[in-house]
Amino acid sequence: MIYTDFGNTGMRVSRLGFGCMRLPMTEKNGQGKVDDALTAPLLQRAVELGINFFDTHWFYCNNDSQRALGAALGSLRDKVYLSSKIHLMLVKRADDYDEILQRALEQMQLDYLDCYHFPALSYATWNEKVLGLKLLDRAERAKAKGLIRHISFSFHSDADKIHELIDTGVFSTMLGQYNLVDRRNEEAFAYAKSKGVGTMVMGPLMGGVLTDGGETFLRRMGSPLTSAAELGLRFVWSMPHVDMVLSGMSNLQQLEENVAFAQTSAGITSAEHEALLEKSQTLKDLNDLYCTSCNYCAVCPQNIRIGRIFQLYLQHNIWGLDEAVALRRGADGTFGLPATPASCTECGLCATRCPQGIDIPRELKRVWPILQSL
Repeated sequence: MIYTDFGNTGMRVSRLGFGCMRLPMTEKNGQGKVDDALTAPLLQRAVELGINFFDTHWFYCNNDSQRALGAALGSLRDKVYLSSKIHLMLVKRADDYDEILQRALEQMQLDYLDCYHFPALSYATWNEKVLGLKLLDRAERAKAKGLIRHISFSFHSDADKIHELIDTGVFSTMLGQYNLVDRRNEEAFAYAKSKGVGTMVMGPLMGGVLTDGGETFLRRMGSPLTSAAELGLRFVWSMPHVDMVLSGMSNLQQLEENVAFAQTSAGITSAEHEALLEKSQTLKDLNDLYCTSCNYCAVCPQNIRIGRIFQLYLQHNIWGLDEAVALRRGADGTFGLPATPASCTECGLCATRCPQGIDIPRELKRVWPILQSL
């Protein structure tokens, strides 16, 4: 494994980090829960292969990711860095910060977290929650008590805001999106790096959209590689302002493959980089729905699998995999889903959770007829 300094934090981290949003799941008492029998060996194998940074969130995996991560790696605590995020939607008053952090530590059976994020910051959450409730003061107190080592943030909104966050001098690390299609945070990463802030990339494969393209993606990019995942990851690693890339891995095969890519120093030449940027513009032009399959929207009261529907649409719209998509439609036209967009009441709950700001009810109405027509 190749390691790098994580900004000025003093941490030396693996260039590939493990994002714990897509852990193996099972059903228990009618509810989705992390499958510990599959997850513990997966995370422990990641440590064996050299990954030393694991990132989770309060509500990942139906609110079960934190517990599962702590259970799997608690005995290896001295070998790993563990990171999580406060659920800002649960914060109504300043004291909630302390209570939620304490509950997270109890869930994970930990004494401290290496990084604790203010996640998916937007103008509203930054001004109303973080500044309005003086949560930075609470974070500093938690740091002074040794409950967290570093105060961090993640961001999905306008990249210009990142400068303001970095200039507070409070944050040790940042987590932002970057991939072949979405490069809007490139300058912000460079600015963060110049200030000694550790930089992490999420969504390097656009939530699996790039790997869905497979050979079609490689052909469009003119790449001699045989793996879409390798090309996507190598592109991000070639950016000098990125310390670490987080990848959500759900099985041992994905883990082994991504680690193999991370263990080679081979990058992308300047000429290859420029060619990829030029060719990726076609993908950007086709991508009229920037969904990264984060499943933050999986709160639908009608049980509409929004992320799955959008994934099918992107397989059609970007990659032209119409035949494969049509085969999944089935005789009843439901794609095997428990509910279709016809059940949508337009309550808007999903849209309030979407970090990309997608008007989900409107987009469901737009893309569902297209999928039915394939």
